[in-house]
Amino acid sequence: MTATQPARRRRLGELLIDAGVLDESRLKAALGEQKRWGGKLGRTLVEMGFVDEDSMMRALSRQLNLQALDLDTVSLPSSIVQLLRVDLCERYGVFPVGGDPKSRTLQLATSDPTNTEAMQELGIATNSRIINVVATGSAIDRAVRRYYYGEGPAPRAAAGVPATVIAPRTATPVDAPAESASLDLDELLGNAPPRTNPRQPSITAPLPPAPLLPAAPTFDEAAMKKEMALLREQVDSLEKVTASQVRAMRGLIELLIESGLVSRDEYLVKVKKAD
Repeated sequence: MTATQPARRRRLGELLIDAGVLDESRLKAALGEQKRWGGKLGRTLVEMGFVDEDSMMRALSRQLNLQALDLDTVSLPSSIVQLLRVDLCERYGVFPVGGDPKSRTLQLATSDPTNTEAMQELGIATNSRIINVVATGSAIDRAVRRYYYGEGPAPRAAAGVPATVIAPRTATPVDAPAESASLDLDELLGNAPPRTNPRQPSITAPLPPAPLLPAAPTFDEAAMKKEMALLREQVDSLEKVTASQVRAMRGLIELLIESGLVSRDEYLVKVKKAD
């Protein structure tokens, strides 16, 4: 009796070709770019303009029979970030959308559910069984910034709860005598010395002022999150500029190939030699 062979894992490019959103020549070109510059194949395909993110998400959802999720419109509780550390989200390009601690399951949105190695590592790191849903890579990045780093509108204060203001306290002498309700005529006319408190020592010289202590540094979490969000926006802006330049260069290469001035195989040979 022959043992049953395990089903062969279908790769991202193969699934997209089967779905009719990509062809062999463009897949080879994207694989060559990925080999040269690194990164994920899905992002390379999008940057080269071969596939748009929404088409890729729908194709993977159909081919793998997985739920597709729009993270830009779905409403998730703020406690969702407790299901997975942010460093794991950023390392593997995923975002938690649900989980059950009792059954040790964790539902993750990913733009590449064919990356079984990454899902196995996440399962080991979280001691959970990973269940995938499909989302676009850019929506996953935005969800990480929104839920983990607080990017977006600031939360409103709860209605009916006034802000607490702590007023500075003024020191009062412990043995200060009660102020007299009346004075005799000699004191009012200045013919008698003013009454003193026998329990208080006379002060002949003013006390030196207390030395000023440096203010303790304060930690403003909201300001830190705002700064991190601004830095991430700057990084995104640089990435968009770089991607635009890469698309222009790749468009020029495609034009040369379509004009017959260079073949795609010759281009790929040049890429391999440059490595």
